[in-house]
Amino acid sequence: MEKGFSTNEIETQIKSGELVRQKHLQIAAGATRLFIKKGYFKTSIREISKATGITIGNLYDYITRKEDILYLVFDVFHSAWIRRLEETGILKIEDPVEQLRMALQRMFETVHVYRDMVLLMYTEGKLLPKEFLRKILENESNLVKFFEEIITRGIEKGVFRVQDPFLLANVVVYLLSVEPLRGWNFRKDYTIEQINEFMMDFIMDKTLVVSKEK
Repeated sequence: MEKGFSTNEIETQIKSGELVRQKHLQIAAGATRLFIKKGYFKTSIREISKATGITIGNLYDYITRKEDILYLVFDVFHSAWIRRLEETGILKIEDPVEQLRMALQRMFETVHVYRDMVLLMYTEGKLLPKEFLRKILENESNLVKFFEEIITRGIEKGVFRVQDPFLLANVVVYLLSVEPLRGWNFRKDYTIEQINEFMMDFIMDKTLVVSKEK
């Protein structure tokens, strides 16, 4: 049998790239809710089929195994943040302070939209097959590298005073996920907007220490 179009490291029987992307998003969204509610192992393909509105036979046109679906959940989020940064022109901003502020704002928005997927990444990521886990960790490293490069440029321009850009970039990426991970406790006293605003202020004014001398 001729192999179909392959996207996101997953081999499919469908050749239309756009259709595959749409279905993968549909599968990831439906499966995420089930994985959060029941756990990965207790969720069956039949339940995923029902939740997504895609028959089991048709489902296997877009995946080859259940592990593919878990990988899709993670890949959808990583693809979303890349697309978000590209579409909003953040990658072209020259001023590192403004670029960092805008990147954080857009990332907080993206994390809010995909908060269940973010939570799932931290709780079920260890269940991925090694080849998928390697790819997900590479995507996560690319996100860290993106922030590290902004911070490094800020240091070179004299607007940031940071001793270890790599370490700080890792902290920043973790703080982006604080609301999905700790929101169950925060939301008793704060709105999501207040939580994100505090995180933004902490990163920009407390952690980075924007230089006032320039």
